[in-house]
Amino acid sequence: MNSHDATDRDDDWAISGDRRLGTLEAVEAGGVRFHQSAVYGYIYLSDGQGQRPNPEVWPETVQRLVADGLLVQDTSEGLYRPGQLLSLTPLGEVTLRDARTATPSVSAALSRSGAAAISGPGVDPPAARATGTATRSFRSR
Repeated sequence: MNSHDATDRDDDWAISGDRRLGTLEAVEAGGVRFHQSAVYGYIYLSDGQGQRPNPEVWPETVQRLVADGLLVQDTSEGLYRPGQLLSLTPLGEVTLRDARTATPSVSAALSRSGAAAISGPGVDPPAARATGTATRSFRSR
């Protein structure tokens, strides 16, 4: 697989919508394997029990995420049996974390719980508030 510049890609459909996030989450959950049929040559994925991953993960999405450096295939295993185990790269972990915090439901939950990621001067981390070691800075009016 050649890694192409983003402007040369014609497979953006493989990561559109929730496909990218869903695939990263499925791989993070563990057991997702990349297979090739020995008889017919088609490519498919399975979870740790030989079933299709749920939610559905497309082989084209996996190939794109491998090319983008977000996933890695264990090539020490065969494609036929047991299949090549997929795992997140460090970049994939960061991308997954960022995608989760960017989703509207997560952002809404964070804002409702008051746990929004706010940083900067004048903001105490929760541990500092609990121990009374506040570091607030006040401006004079």
